[in-house]
Amino acid sequence: MLKNKTGLILILIICIVVTSSCGIQKINRKKIKDIDFTVVTEAEVPQEVKQIIEERKEKEFKVTYSDDKYTYIIIGYGKQKYEGYSITVKKLFESSNAIFVRTEFLGPKKYTNNETKPVIVIKIKYSDKNVIFTDN
Repeated sequence: MLKNKTGLILILIICIVVTSSCGIQKINRKKIKDIDFTVVTEAEVPQEVKQIIEERKEKEFKVTYSDDKYTYIIIGYGKQKYEGYSITVKKLFESSNAIFVRTEFLGPKKYTNNETKPVIVIKIKYSDKNVIFTDN
């Protein structure tokens, strides 16, 4: 009986160790190169990306979407009380195992009573690397 319990505990420990070590990868932050990008106009946004924005626009969000040619980096700043906000891309670069992006959300140029939901859609060549959203 004791042998069975010890064997079971040993198997459980091995399973925990094996499954907890899978998928852990250190993110390399060392910049290899800047990435060419395009800020997509509302008219050029693919339907799939429009759907993502529509589902999430009420709150802040950061998400990516890829098709066979491009990766879209989509950042929304949620419901805002005024209009005239702008969003700029401050950093967009690639490391050996990730893509890093940082945007800046700038206050409205003109205060009005119209509610807005500012979003930026950034298009880059397709990449299967993880996108890391940074604050610095």
